[in-house]
Amino acid sequence: MDNLERVRNGLVPSIVKSQIEKMVFNYTAPRIKKQVLLKNKFGGCPVFCIVHWNAPDFLLLNVSQIEFLYPNSKIYILDNGSQQICIYDIVKGLKRFKNITLFAASPGYPNWETRIGADHWLYSHAKGLQFLLNYAAEQQDEVAVFLDQDCLSSGNIGDLIAKLGRNVMLIGARARTGDKVVHASFMILQPKRIKQLFGKFSLFHERTNSFEPYHGLSFKTQGKILFLESTPNEKIPLFTSYSFQGTTYAWHAWYSSRTTLLPAKMLLSGNLSIPYLQSVRKLAYDYLKQIHEETTRRR
Repeated sequence: MDNLERVRNGLVPSIVKSQIEKMVFNYTAPRIKKQVLLKNKFGGCPVFCIVHWNAPDFLLLNVSQIEFLYPNSKIYILDNGSQQICIYDIVKGLKRFKNITLFAASPGYPNWETRIGADHWLYSHAKGLQFLLNYAAEQQDEVAVFLDQDCLSSGNIGDLIAKLGRNVMLIGARARTGDKVVHASFMILQPKRIKQLFGKFSLFHERTNSFEPYHGLSFKTQGKILFLESTPNEKIPLFTSYSFQGTTYAWHAWYSSRTTLLPAKMLLSGNLSIPYLQSVRKLAYDYLKQIHEETTRRR
């Protein structure tokens, strides 16, 4: 087993993982900045940040919901190494919106990097999040809402934003029951404040002992986190809603792109088959689409 496999399989301490992530982030960030695929003029707040990978249908639905509910918002999207066909679809689909800045981590799916296993490090979700957080801070954005591509927001996020302050620096759902870290599928923070306090590696922390490098921010903001409740959907597997004091703020599907390029015979976490996960994906998408359609009808 080589060193890369040891890291990917969790056999290397988190301090080494964090150091590797930082080193590669320094390498990849300048490349991303040079590849702005789409940038429109806009004004207003808050800003929404989304890291995308091989799920243009979910992404476009997500953006439709944001633009309908928050027409004056800015939306920053980083495509994190998708297949070329997916990049084509999102560029084409996003052109109808007025408030998008779209970045690309690469001009297409990195075949040579995939063959040697480097794509895991060059295009990790943590580095994509860090890039968007730093960019929002550079744009002097006061508040950023981070969403996974398959996480649909509600129209009352302002209620949560109002809770940010001296005693609340980070808002989001727990990564797992009992955890003291926020899952990045839905989180709210203040980019300028975070960057000023923790620098350009604000999401990383050397001794988190966590399975996700970005959990470092949760360690840095301990005691100043507002945790949301995660509630599994009774009818759709691997689908949750995020709420606080009885109010739902987002809905999240977990497998919008994890089955991309994987053989049908392969099993993922919990011995789940690819065909099964793809059927769950369709159920989740149809449900999120229904939520969006109901949202547009009510307004």
